[in-house]
Amino acid sequence: MSRQQIPSAAEVFGRMGSFSGLGLILLFLVVAFMSRAGCSNHHTPPGFAGYIRSQPLVGAGEFVGTLVGPASTGWVWRQKVVNIDIRPRTYSEEMKIPTSNQAYVTLRAHVRVQALKTLDAVGGDNNKRQAMLQALIEQDGGANWFAANVRDRFRSSVRDKVQKLEPFEVKNQIVKIGDEVLAEMKAAYSDRAAQFLSVDIGDIQYPEGVVQSVIRKLVTYQENERAAIQADIAREQIKIGSAEAEGVAKAQEVIRTTLDPMFLQFEALRAIETLSTSDNTTFLISPMSEKGTSPVIMNLGNGN
Repeated sequence: MSRQQIPSAAEVFGRMGSFSGLGLILLFLVVAFMSRAGCSNHHTPPGFAGYIRSQPLVGAGEFVGTLVGPASTGWVWRQKVVNIDIRPRTYSEEMKIPTSNQAYVTLRAHVRVQALKTLDAVGGDNNKRQAMLQALIEQDGGANWFAANVRDRFRSSVRDKVQKLEPFEVKNQIVKIGDEVLAEMKAAYSDRAAQFLSVDIGDIQYPEGVVQSVIRKLVTYQENERAAIQADIAREQIKIGSAEAEGVAKAQEVIRTTLDPMFLQFEALRAIETLSTSDNTTFLISPMSEKGTSPVIMNLGNGN
């Protein structure tokens, strides 16, 4: 082998150095890529709360912490954020409930509630609020929290209040029902994440048979009232007629017992005096009797 075919030690170490430097660069790029690929910056928008948990390469993730939007985690290694809408929201439930006489009423029950209590509602205790958010995700159904953890209890509370009442009492007591259900839900969830704001009952509909029964009762009542009024009118008319007859009888009695013959003669003379002023008329008047009776007056007229 010639001398030219055998590399020198310097050449060998030079080549090794170039390969070593290239490997370090490649290794750095691989590590940087892998670290960057496993990092992320998660955001929680306004009106949402974030539940942060780890995502290890092997094994189950663990709870890391919480965020209340707007906020972000910053660049973190293999973590995940589950965002829950904590803005107040109204849920409406249509229900058909038997009342105390087994007649069904259909109504809509509206509850305004938010998934996570405000900081003021927990007395400013942020640790307690974080624990509630953790339980909301891990135990109460997460984003499906209302259907999974609240709906059945809410419906049961409304049903319990309505079925104790008569059908038409329900409409008169909707405010009371709402207040009682709200108080019951607040007590039941005092240590849970949900915060109840209001409960309203509306859109009440009655079965056709119940409506027709009420209409018949109303018509009967109105007819009875009309008959009673007519009876009162008839009784008053009878009283008026009796009073008039009694007055006439008393007047006749007065005439019979108090008018003497001299007064009757006086009235007769006044009548004769009035007749004497008539033109073209001839009257024949017989004398008054000794008993004072009125004279007989005959109108002879013209041509008689």
